Amino acid sequence: MKYRQRLVFVARVFFGLFVITLALALLSKGRFGPDSSRVAQAARKTQAAPAKKRLLENRVTEKFPVKVKIKREKENRFRDLENEDWARDLELEVKNIGEKPIYFLYFHLEVPDAKIRESHQNFGIVYGRVAFSKWDERPAPEDVAIKPGETIVLKIEENQLRGWDQARSLGLVPKRIRGARLSLSHLSYGDGTGFEGGSPWPRPDGDLDLSDITTSAFSDVGYSPPPSDSGSSYRESEAPGPQVSQSQS
Repeated sequence: MKYRQRLVFVARVFFGLFVITLALALLSKGRFGPDSSRVAQAARKTQAAPAKKRLLENRVTEKFPVKVKIKREKENRFRDLENEDWARDLELEVKNIGEKPIYFLYFHLEVPDAKIRESHQNFGIVYGRVAFSKWDERPAPEDVAIKPGETIVLKIEENQLRGWDQARSLGLVPKRIRGARLSLSHLSYGDGTGFEGGSPWPRPDGDLDLSDITTSAFSDVGYSPPPSDSGSSYRESEAPGPQVSQSQS
């Protein structure tokens, strides 16, 4: 008799635990199930949603003595995904936020959507004489520096844009470009110091920081700076002077 009562008691305990476990499971599903499902659905929609505007990935970080942004009056034209002339409309405001005048700037503008051979389309955006890519070059009387606190406006050169237009007309690159990536490759103060490859120059340890620049090969609408130790020099005809307007800010 006692053995039977003990079995009944144990059965009731197990049944009670089963009921409690089932109730907790239903409660958990009621609290988290629909929400987590909605979150998952929202995540899927976000991943699947097409881009609504063209993006500029700005890799000109705070370690550089310049601050770069799209000119406000031109931003809507650049952002418009339906605007196939975005490269011609792009204007960059470049401010010298350092303490020394700047004589030379060389920016990469990479277009990842425009694949050319094994690389991507790159534009070179330049300020100053390309001879300043050699560290022993010094300012001439006609060289105009970007003074500390001064802002200039840079555009892609027309000769590069003509090559881009031709590539588009031949169908070599997509009509819809979702974004571009901007990085600073070279900056010269005109006194043998500056930045190269993302690192200050001169580099006592010889290290080269490539984390902030693009290493893709250039297409025929641009040019590529030679290695600093190659002894090569630029010809002035390789990169005509940029279209520049200057303002104080």
